[in-house]
Amino acid sequence: MRLLNTSAAREAVLGGLLGLIDLYFRHEEGDKVDGFLTAAHAAGPPPAFGCKPFLP
Repeated sequence: MRLLNTSAAREAVLGGLLGLIDLYFRHEEGDKVDGFLTAAHAAGPPPAFGCKPFLP
C-alpha cells in the first residue's frame, strides 16, 4: 500500500503488480489459487512498515 500511496503512477504500479500475480498463478490449479486467496484474506493486511513482530 505504501508503494501505491507514494507513487506518481499508481495505475501503472497496480497494473504491474496484477500482471505479476497473473504470471504467478497462470498455470496453477484453481483449487490451489482459491486456497491461497482464502489464506491471504484470513491473514489480513501486513503490519505497518517498521513495526516489530508480535512474539507470544
